[in-house]
Amino acid sequence: MEIRQCMNKDLVTVNSSSTLQEAAKKMKEKNVGSILVADAGNQLSGILTDRDIALAITTEGKNAQTPVSEVMKKNPKSIDMGQSLDQAFDIMSQHNIRRLPVVENGKLVGVISSSDLAATLKKQVEQFISLEEHYSLSRAGK
Repeated sequence: MEIRQCMNKDLVTVNSSSTLQEAAKKMKEKNVGSILVADAGNQLSGILTDRDIALAITTEGKNAQTPVSEVMKKNPKSIDMGQSLDQAFDIMSQHNIRRLPVVENGKLVGVISSSDLAATLKKQVEQFISLEEHYSLSRAGK
């Protein structure tokens, strides 16, 4: 199965010149724990989490007016929309990340989270079990 089949296309983004306060407000409005940073042409330039904001303000002396570009994780790992779920899982486990931006031709088009992967894998396992049960019942009836 390809990423395009289970990625979230409802992107929550800010640009790198936005302030931490603007990013935090948008995250609160959309009820998300991270926000993608995209600039001209929807080019992915970073990712910012609520944890990044909290640590920047409490331990690094940043404030609400600090630009996102000073705190975001630059050049985050991403995956091409045509790649497989297995590849997404590998990238996420190798780099210990829960959200993976999805790109197509270098442009941001979606995001896949660990919970998206888990839901898709659960559905695939349920389908497999159903097929196996059907096969077993059909063989028992012979």
